[in-house]
Amino acid sequence: LGVPLKSHGARGLPRLLRHRGKTRKIKGTINERRGRFNDVPSIHDRPRSAENRSWFGHWEGDTVRGKTGHSALVTLVDRKSRYLLSKRTANAKADTVRDVMIELLGALPANRVRTVTPDRGREFARYRELAERLNTKVFFPDPHAPQQRGTNENTNGLTREYFPKNTDLDLQSDQEIETYIEQLNNRPRKVLGWKTPSEVFMGKKLHLS
Repeated sequence: LGVPLKSHGARGLPRLLRHRGKTRKIKGTINERRGRFNDVPSIHDRPRSAENRSWFGHWEGDTVRGKTGHSALVTLVDRKSRYLLSKRTANAKADTVRDVMIELLGALPANRVRTVTPDRGREFARYRELAERLNTKVFFPDPHAPQQRGTNENTNGLTREYFPKNTDLDLQSDQEIETYIEQLNNRPRKVLGWKTPSEVFMGKKLHLS
């Protein structure tokens, strides 16, 4: 496990230099254009259990865009276990992203959804409705500070091994999406003592063939 189904570029070559020389495009923030949110809850007010990763249920969120700029993957990563929840969406509009996040997180027990810390992109502008529906709290990082959501940023980098930036997500099968999620959740991580995110999040040893 842990090997992408297929390479969409540099056929089969390891993407060892995933972050080297990387330039970052600053996304529009929810403080821009219409619907200004100048008083979004700050990451600095997040509970200590989120900072020190002592409890499950503190999630970081983002979207990974496809080639066309329309379809996207919503990615949610638990800070403690690095467990990934993800789903493809037809677009990255705020209403759509909100609904997908509610679907993914709403399927979990309440004690596994304590906080959500998404990117500052406009696709997360419906955060108040998300918080209300899930009975949770949402916090935002400082502007232009992706390192404050490093767990999610790292997972997005791993996601790009499966779906590089030139990938048309509309052309990927549901099975490919499911396999990417399963493989990342069952990839042993050094930071977890070589356990997998699934083992840590589920609290049991997985017997994989």
